[in-house]
Amino acid sequence: MNSRLAAPLLLALPFLAGIAVLKGLTVEIDTFHGSDARLYHLPTIRHFAESLDLERYPAAQTPLFHLLFAGWGKLVGFELWRLRLLEVLISYAGVLVLFRLLVRRGLDVAPACALALVFALSPYYLGPSFTLLTDNLAILLGLIALDRLDRFGEDASMRELALACVATALAVLTRQSLAWLALVAALWVLRAPWPLSRKVAGALLIGAALAPFAALAIAWSGLVPPGSDPASCGVCGEDSGLTLRPALFTVALAGLYAAALFGPAVLRSLRPGLRDLPPGLLFRSTRRSDITRGAMARARRITPGPVTLGIPAAVGVLLLLVSPLAYDPGEPGRPGDAGYLWQLSDKVPELLGSSLVFWVLVPLGAVAVALLALRSGLTSLPVAYLAAFLIASLPVGLVYQKYFDPFALLALALFAFPGDLRERGDYLGAALLGAAFVAYAFGFAG
Repeated sequence: MNSRLAAPLLLALPFLAGIAVLKGLTVEIDTFHGSDARLYHLPTIRHFAESLDLERYPAAQTPLFHLLFAGWGKLVGFELWRLRLLEVLISYAGVLVLFRLLVRRGLDVAPACALALVFALSPYYLGPSFTLLTDNLAILLGLIALDRLDRFGEDASMRELALACVATALAVLTRQSLAWLALVAALWVLRAPWPLSRKVAGALLIGAALAPFAALAIAWSGLVPPGSDPASCGVCGEDSGLTLRPALFTVALAGLYAAALFGPAVLRSLRPGLRDLPPGLLFRSTRRSDITRGAMARARRITPGPVTLGIPAAVGVLLLLVSPLAYDPGEPGRPGDAGYLWQLSDKVPELLGSSLVFWVLVPLGAVAVALLALRSGLTSLPVAYLAAFLIASLPVGLVYQKYFDPFALLALALFAFPGDLRERGDYLGAALLGAAFVAYAFGFAG
């Protein structure tokens, strides 16, 4: 079978399996805040099916998801399995967009498919695919925006920027937390080879992308609609303020996933008799846009050493000393941390206020991100994306893993270069990670 056809079919398997396990989506998978579907999202969908009142509804998110599902329900019916089917289709579309983006960035079909499949199997992406949560529609729209920005980086086309801004506007209208996409677009406009007047026009486009949400915020007199639960808003609480916890938690996730995705290839490269650098540290560009710029002959070498390894690790340790990471389960009336990594960290001792899990993963993540960023280039899309996401996480007070996990995994997928996954053994970590994801996610199936 043609590999381009086989990949979409393979990427559909997790969703088809989920439909089968959940008996045609008639069984609820109460996973990762899945109760929000019953408490907030289904009532909001029904609200919009009866009225287009945008000023007051139960959910704390911007209304595009609920409007879309209200329209879908009017078309096919409001039985839960019919609504969940649209969620599955949205999630599958997001994985296809990621696969297409990775292939266009130069990856062969096999590694692009492997990375997209791991992303699809992530419990914080796969689990919400079978219930009614806003996360995956926002991720789909965010991926479309990043895809268009990547293309804009190739040809500096105003058309591509406009498409990215449309996708950004829709993403923010789905979840206001994705406003950081506008920062990525702004960075791309600044680096574009445009005259000042054209850059001003680009900035106006980005501003227009945020205008619909700004109008809603004015009507609401805040970031969430009146009457919604403020406890589900990470920047709305009385204790909200800047904190390093979500950013460090994201770096820890990046360390865990980098070890799994790139670790086997790096270990293989260290075997005696091999003279090449660790895969992922030597890259020769194969992107069409790079070929046209004559960069095919240029290789970027980042050699691990005391500086490239020691400085990022030391920064990770220093930030942990400044802002310790330890599981906070919350208490009645005050939400706390949630996610499997938090649960795992709670099972090991603490040192200087941080779990030993984070003393390992935060420095490891800092090293991995630093090496990948240096290799990719500090003005590359994955660097801009991750930097914008980390900056936007600073005021977030709810460190739920589902808010950060898919975006950390997506960053590593975007950092991948041709040659990272070359031999069968290089896929071992991805296979083990995917298996662990499936076991964890479907452990919640009722």
